[in-house]
Amino acid sequence: MNFFRRWHAHHEFRHHFGHHSHGHRFSHHTDADGFVEHLLARVGAKLDLDDGQQRRLEAWFDQLQQQRDALKGLARGPELVGLIAGEQFPRESAQQLLDAKLDALRAAGPGLLGSFADFFDSLDSEQRQMLRFMMRRFGHSRRHGDAA
Repeated sequence: MNFFRRWHAHHEFRHHFGHHSHGHRFSHHTDADGFVEHLLARVGAKLDLDDGQQRRLEAWFDQLQQQRDALKGLARGPELVGLIAGEQFPRESAQQLLDAKLDALRAAGPGLLGSFADFFDSLDSEQRQMLRFMMRRFGHSRRHGDAA
């Protein structure tokens, strides 16, 4: 087996199982809804959330997903295809499109923050401490774990 074949087989294995350094640890092949459900269940179990706290967490995740979808739509929407259809790039139209998307994100920001605040404020001090630990651990693995 030559070098490229070994590298490719290794890369495909690592990529399929999420051990790559191109973005998040969970490959684009995974079921996003299943992953979110799994994540919500794990966080809920780690923090020992009651039903009300779990609903608040789910509401915050729903809002995060909506904003993520809106951002993805900026780069994949038919508007972008229209922008590159002509001989010249219409800078003014592109700026208007970007401004509209940013305005929509800005408008959703207070609701997103409020949703997280509702969840966070519903936690007791022990749950908040565990959440801080989880966030530090997640942030550390994102900064240093991907380089491995």
